[in-house]
Amino acid sequence: MELNVKKLSKRYGEKQVLQDVSLSFKSGSTYLILGKNGAGKSTFINILAGNIKSDEGLIVLLDDGDSLELQANAIFQYQSFSSFRFLKVKEIIAFFTMTTKNAQEDRKLYELLSLDRIQNQLIENLSGGERKAVSLYLTFLLNKKVVVLDEPFAELDIEKKYLLERHLKEKIASQNLLAIIISHEISGYQQLFTDVVILDEGRVVEAGQTQDLLDKYKNSPFQGLEGVFYSLTGKYIEVS
Repeated sequence: MELNVKKLSKRYGEKQVLQDVSLSFKSGSTYLILGKNGAGKSTFINILAGNIKSDEGLIVLLDDGDSLELQANAIFQYQSFSSFRFLKVKEIIAFFTMTTKNAQEDRKLYELLSLDRIQNQLIENLSGGERKAVSLYLTFLLNKKVVVLDEPFAELDIEKKYLLERHLKEKIASQNLLAIIISHEISGYQQLFTDVVILDEGRVVEAGQTQDLLDKYKNSPFQGLEGVFYSLTGKYIEVS
């Protein structure tokens, strides 16, 4: 499966939020979209999700040469989760399992997110990290081939972050998923991201395989992807 984005642009009044964004994403890979707040990351994801319309550009999802509808084959997990406030965690999971064709339960993910501890709690009573854990589980339960995650590590404790990174890497590779991740938390997660897109002020300033970019910008004053980002933009990325 391949997702092609061609010359995507979006303007709000006088502000150009995205300009001529062209990218290609392929199954079996995990793409990090890296940029500071206001770089256009959320607008890009919302256009993919169909929440807002682009001013220009084309989005095409292909599977063995056949064109597919993106929204029908993708699941978008957003940074905040406040739906189903008055249902218990176990009730939400049961509802989506029952109503989703080919739902895919993942006991290992369920356990590492510690959902068994909160299964009888109402969503409205959960902490931010607990809501994020529920949202992540539901994302993969829906069993789509394209997965878009917005700050998946935010608000999770350190142990969960480590276990989730390892599990996601295995899951994406074994199921040949096409994964796109927005995250400010990149230190320690570089092995998860096979490819990186650097977005700055609505433009793609660099895109390529993670190791290639690390090698190309190895003389940066900062280490890892923070150094790549600084070399390309002259800016510091927020690091957790």
